[in-house]
Amino acid sequence: MPSDKNEPRDKTVRRRLSDGTVKTYTYARRPAANVWTVGKVIVAYKRSPAFTKLAPGTRRQYDGLLRLLEPLADVPIADVKRRHVRAIRDELADTPGKANNFVRTARALMAFALEDDLIDFNPLLRMKALPGGEHQFWEDHHVAALDALPERFRRAAVLALYTGQRASDTVRMTWTDYDGEGVRVVQEKTGARLWIPCHSALRAELSAWPREAVTMLTTLDGRPWTSAASFCSSFSLAVRDVPALAGCVYHGLRKTAAARLAEAGCSTHEIMAITGHASIAMVQHYTKSANQKHRARAAIVRLEGKR
Repeated sequence: MPSDKNEPRDKTVRRRLSDGTVKTYTYARRPAANVWTVGKVIVAYKRSPAFTKLAPGTRRQYDGLLRLLEPLADVPIADVKRRHVRAIRDELADTPGKANNFVRTARALMAFALEDDLIDFNPLLRMKALPGGEHQFWEDHHVAALDALPERFRRAAVLALYTGQRASDTVRMTWTDYDGEGVRVVQEKTGARLWIPCHSALRAELSAWPREAVTMLTTLDGRPWTSAASFCSSFSLAVRDVPALAGCVYHGLRKTAAARLAEAGCSTHEIMAITGHASIAMVQHYTKSANQKHRARAAIVRLEGKR
């Protein structure tokens, strides 16, 4: 018996993995009016406070990552499984940081759907991250190679290293934010208001830098950077020309700043007062290696003292 031409047909989605293999997933289509699809949930999520109250930079990042779910736009949200999101994640295996950010964004979408009773559980809970997705920690030999960078980027690295701030905040720091002892910061991502005392090395740097614009950091022609994204792109290009900095990115300096504070014996809350992190767990993650070294050194000092 021939099928009714108005009967919804199954949807087939093919995903090519990083190893070249192709996987095919089939979903049962349902009338759009009777079901919440991934596309509909994305639209609702982007109108909700869960999304609109995010920092502008975070919203832009989420928006770009949510577009990766377009192949599933017509799929009922209740039919999405871990393997479907994992297939998209694996396509991004060459950029593990982006892949892991995609999973976090998809998980946030599913959490919104769960909160609105559109699904019975979040299938993306505890999905493992791809290895190598973290920003590289700048070791001492990386910091020693900063002089090989063009001066405007060397200054930017110094500012991040001694303040522990994101690119979105360092590119917006103005000379009026600096009172001679510290720098006032209102973090773009979190809205946190900070006053960061300047290390003596940073004060010496700031006293020597030319004041070409209202901002501390400028482009080659002496103008403020138009966005953190354009700055980071230019910074990454400059880093590629310095072999000693292979693999380093600007955000890694924030991790290094937190680790150096930990190595100096600062508590987690003292580090948070500088970096502006809202999560104790994130600071502990950033400083795990540094804390291990600090405790290990202390243990050996006690051992030698006892002997």
